[in-house]
Amino acid sequence: MSEPLRILDLFCGLGGVARGFQKYLDERGIKYEYYAVDIDKLVLILHKKLNPKSIIVCRDALSYTIDELKQYDFIWASPECRYYSRTNYFLKRFINDITLWYVIDILNKCGVPYVVENVKIPRERLVVKPSVVIDRHMFWSNLSLQKCSYKRRQKRFDYMSLDDWLEYHEILGSIRKILYMLPYMKARKMLRNMLDSTLAYNLAKQVIPQVLYYKRHKRLPTMFTFF
Repeated sequence: MSEPLRILDLFCGLGGVARGFQKYLDERGIKYEYYAVDIDKLVLILHKKLNPKSIIVCRDALSYTIDELKQYDFIWASPECRYYSRTNYFLKRFINDITLWYVIDILNKCGVPYVVENVKIPRERLVVKPSVVIDRHMFWSNLSLQKCSYKRRQKRFDYMSLDDWLEYHEILGSIRKILYMLPYMKARKMLRNMLDSTLAYNLAKQVIPQVLYYKRHKRLPTMFTFF
């Protein structure tokens, strides 16, 4: 394959997804261009430190048109989760937000292989059934996905401190120092929203072979066998 895979990571955050996917791609010698999109400049600076191969883009992820999205071979999106969390549901803090469903809808329309990730959403608020549920995450995709392993936490995620999250995501050096300089809750939220890179890596094992099929044949695989 001469042309690199063009990957778009919307709402990229600190880059747990980038970590996992880029590790998988590098191990297999697959050429790629990884575009990481976020509207927060500080988040992008930290993302770049954690994932030097990412091409960072400061932009509203929702501003992409279908024509722009079609320029990529694979799209990952992790829209803001606070509107859909089980905590808000149990506390009756209902917010009428359709961002997640809009993202799924527009990605279905553009036809490019995609995965959308969010928190577990109470059944009563689900508009579209997820493709698979793993740990505390729901995933929607037009690819075949199945459950896979992830890095276990020593505590319940909502009880984890900033230090717990730093250890869990193995954040070291200057990035750790920068996060310590931020307001505690802001830094903790950044890390809490970061997808476990082990889970991302194991999802990449499933996703990338299907994306390569799409790139070769210009259509999504109708059936896919995992080995």
